[in-house]
Amino acid sequence: MLTLIGGKLLFNSHEADMIHLSDMVLRMASGAVAHMDFATPIGGWAMLPMALLMRAGLGLGEAMVWSQIIVLLVLFPALLWVAFSRLTLGQSVALGLAVAGLAAGHVSGGTEPLLSFSMHYNRWCWAASLIVVMIALVPPKAGGEVADGAATGLLMAAMAMVKVTFPLSLALPVVFALLRSGRSRTLIVALVSALALLLAVTLAEGFGYWTAYAGDLLTVTGSETRAMPSDHWQALILSPVATPATLCVAALIWLLRRGGDSGRAAALMLFYPAFVFISWQNFGNDLIWLCVVALLAWQVWTATGQGAARLIALAAGVLILPVMLNILYSPLRAATAPRDAFRPMFAGEPGLLMVTKRGETAWTKSASIPAPDAEPTVFRGETLPDCELTTGIVPAMERDAAALTGIAPEMTVQPFVAGVFAAHWMFGPLAPLPGGTPWYYSGLPGIENATHLLVPACPADLRARARVLALVEKAGIELEPAGETPDFRLYAIRR
Repeated sequence: MLTLIGGKLLFNSHEADMIHLSDMVLRMASGAVAHMDFATPIGGWAMLPMALLMRAGLGLGEAMVWSQIIVLLVLFPALLWVAFSRLTLGQSVALGLAVAGLAAGHVSGGTEPLLSFSMHYNRWCWAASLIVVMIALVPPKAGGEVADGAATGLLMAAMAMVKVTFPLSLALPVVFALLRSGRSRTLIVALVSALALLLAVTLAEGFGYWTAYAGDLLTVTGSETRAMPSDHWQALILSPVATPATLCVAALIWLLRRGGDSGRAAALMLFYPAFVFISWQNFGNDLIWLCVVALLAWQVWTATGQGAARLIALAAGVLILPVMLNILYSPLRAATAPRDAFRPMFAGEPGLLMVTKRGETAWTKSASIPAPDAEPTVFRGETLPDCELTTGIVPAMERDAAALTGIAPEMTVQPFVAGVFAAHWMFGPLAPLPGGTPWYYSGLPGIENATHLLVPACPADLRARARVLALVEKAGIELEPAGETPDFRLYAIRR
């Protein structure tokens, strides 16, 4: 319950992600539907609890805090079932702490003592994944086919509505594990439960929702401006951090096979690449799946008494312990953080607080000696500055939003931005751009509804600016200068 103390959400890192998340939540709170009304590869349910809470009267920060509790309450019945049906008291406590921390934490992972709501959807999906994988790899003591199937199907479908990478990666090993252990009835119930939930979404949103969702995912897959979230996938198999984790999995697979449990050994072999892919897709690449390895090895040790399983459980637990402790400690950091060191991120939203120092100064970087293959961005016959905004995105947005009001008072809709962010509307008297995207990946989403184009002098991503301007010129969009400041140029779009 520490996460509820003060009823406010505090953060001191990843303000760019908070702008992105706030943009989507505020749109949805006003009635917009993710994928249909704005482009995003993140599933709409990642923001839906917050949007619904805002419609019920909570502020943005309070809605974010309470959404975590709602997710934990939704997961609780399945967590309770797994604990009582197949785990010891100690194993149940360990799983419960992991799931609760991932559902309600105030940092996505890592070992830095930060406060950040960034990438909360990864935490939520990891929490659900731990439950699903434990159901698949650890059969219940007796019966439970319907409960196992319902929990598996509903959680997999819910993850598809939050971040589709998780269920797509886990589907094959989950199906194999259930069939290999003779639980075909559980699999049938899981499929029916998942399809029922997805059918309900289809009835509520229409079939076009899925085509729009798929289109957003394909846009990101083919994006020229989106780099890998963090390390290359090979580093998640063999590296100073990942090699011990790989050895833990290999040792557990070997132990299961030696003990005659070839079915679970084969299932774990399938789960391992799925875990690697999910971690690769998550910023920071935390190996949260080591929680599963630790719990499974612990369960094997309890059932068979094999000392090697105990050693594997301890090794896997120690490897992931710093990350999990950081997540578990984060609500305590939020509850004890000095409030006078924070300020509201938005005017009128006193429940969403950012550390004041990050809202005072904006920093940019430029290359003293450009790379040999670096090409300057030329737009309308002029070479644009070769610099990037690195920190201080909130004060930069506040500055530019205020300047827009003076330059183009007739403008009522967010301009299309040649950069990653198009969130000036949250800092000024503008409406969001219909069909636009809170985070730029590719194409010109929403340009048909824009009245102006904003070209920042120092964007947060030079590649995004270059890509947008190249597409604008290719599309032959007619522009007319509408004003400029040292920080951006504004063009009116002529129809």
